[in-house]
Formats: sequence, structure tokens, C-alpha cells
Amino acid sequence: MRKICAILLYLATILPLFALSGLPARAQSLRRYENLVSEQDMRKTLGILADERMEGRASGTTGKTLAELFLAGEFRSIGLKPWNWTYTQSFKYQDSLILRNVVGLLPASVQTDEYIVIGAHYDHLGRLGHTIYPGADDNASGVTALLSLARMFTAMKADGKGPRKNLLFVAFDGKELNMAGSRHFVKHLSIPHGRITAMVNLDMLGTDLVPPRRNREYLFAIGENTLPPSYQGYLSYICARAFYKLDLDLTFYGSRTFYKMMEETSDQYPFARAGIPAILFTSAFHEHTYKKTDTPAIIDYPLLRKRTMAIFNFINRLCAEN
Repeated sequence: MRKICAILLYLATILPLFALSGLPARAQSLRRYENLVSEQDMRKTLGILADERMEGRASGTTGKTLAELFLAGEFRSIGLKPWNWTYTQSFKYQDSLILRNVVGLLPASVQTDEYIVIGAHYDHLGRLGHTIYPGADDNASGVTALLSLARMFTAMKADGKGPRKNLLFVAFDGKELNMAGSRHFVKHLSIPHGRITAMVNLDMLGTDLVPPRRNREYLFAIGENTLPPSYQGYLSYICARAFYKLDLDLTFYGSRTFYKMMEETSDQYPFARAGIPAILFTSAFHEHTYKKTDTPAIIDYPLLRKRTMAIFNFINRLCAEN
């Protein structure tokens, strides 16, 4: 009897170690792709999008068109395939303004009809009078993260390591026009909604300027509860790992009012309304939001990179689930 108890105690101790043994190896295998994106790369990309020549990227302006051309060129150089034969999805807004989403596809490394949509809006307020609103955090930071994710997953595909679901990368136009770009995209989806595992939205990821928290390196995630139960909880695991150590908040300080405001005014919302699991990643609004002071100077590039890497791990996990 004593011998049996000893064996049971040994198994109770050692089996969890075997169960967890694959996790460090998995994390290590992703590190190669994470190392393809540097803070310097992100600084350069964000600087281009928030440059004065883009004039704040207001929909329908020359500056926004320059940003659109830049993003289409980046999608092409990264190796994303055009969606429906072109990188741009054009549509009319209120019968007068032409808006354009920029869309690129990374096919899965295995045969599948499942998709994950990864999006970030690239428009902003533009120029009001003689004042340019650069929109560095809102949302050049999210677009910078979007391009970084595309680079990492494309490299993974080249190595035959994934992704195991088709990835659609979308830079939305018209977010500042009542989410016109994401609404149009969802309305005209050629993919059955049930084939989209999740929509991941990136909106303002570059600062640590919200009220004090336990850890200045934090991340808000809104909409985890819309994901299938098998996906829930993994984000908390990633953010708790020593390599990231992000203070994850799934409730927006427990404020239902602010949670709902963030939920209903970002580009994942049209997807959620259509019954598609959708999650928003953000560092939230702050004293520079919608002001001319939203410049590259307020961006914390190490933190932007760390958040992007955590999101990369999370999406990779979504790709692995059936």
C-alpha cells in the first residue's frame, strides 16, 4: 500500500511537467519570428504613417491616399496575396466620398476553409484648419502592429510552420466615419461567417498613458467572452509569462460604461454584431487622443513591440485550435 501511494504521488508530481513541457518549446520556436521585428522597424513604419506628408490621413484626402498606397506596397512586399484580385476594396460613403480598405491574404500552410481576420484602421482626423492631427497612437500604432504580424506569419509560412488557418489582414478606412470601412467589409464578406474563427482588432497600442496600474506595461482586451471557451484563458497565460509580463485587463477597470464605449466604437464591433467572435486589443484613449499632440514622441516602442509579440502568440494559438 505504501509503495502504491508513493507511485501515485510520483505520477501526480511528474505528469503535469510532461503536460507543460511542450509550452517552452513552442514559445522558443516562435522566438525566431518575433526577432524579425525590431523596435527600430516599428519606429520607422509608425513614423511614415504619422509623418506630416500624410496630413493626418483623413478619409478622402491626398494624405490618406498616400497611406493607402504605402500599405498596399507593404502588403505586396511582405508577400500577402491580393484579396479578390486587388489589395484595395473601394466603396462609396454617403454617395460622395470614395473609401478604400487595404486587404491582403496569407493562405494557411494546410488545406482549410477557416479564416482569422486581423484588422486595424489607418484613417484619422486629418487637417483641421492649419493644424495637422498626426494620429501616431490612433492608429498608426495599430497599423504598425498589423504589418509586424503579417511579416512574422509570412516568415512562418515560408518555413512550413504555419499558420494553420487563412489570415486576412485588413487596414480599414473610415473608422472615424462611424466605422464605415469595417461595416462595409462585413456586409460584403464572401466568406461564410461561420468560417471565421475570430476577428482581432488593433486600435491604439502604443502608450502607457492611462491612469496608474499595478504595471505600466499593460494591455486591455475587450471581447474575449465572444470567443469559444477553448480560446478563453490562453491570453491570460501568455501575458503572465515572464517574457511578456503584461498586466492584462479584460474588463476595462471593471467599468461597464467604458467597456461598452470601447466595444461599440471600434472596428471589431461590426464583426461581433454579425455573430463573429471578435476581440479588441488596445492601450486605450489618453490625454493626447484626438489632439495634435498625438505624435510619435508619445509612443513607447519597446512596449508596442511587447504587446505585438503577445498578440502574435495569441493569434498563433487561435490558428492551432480546431
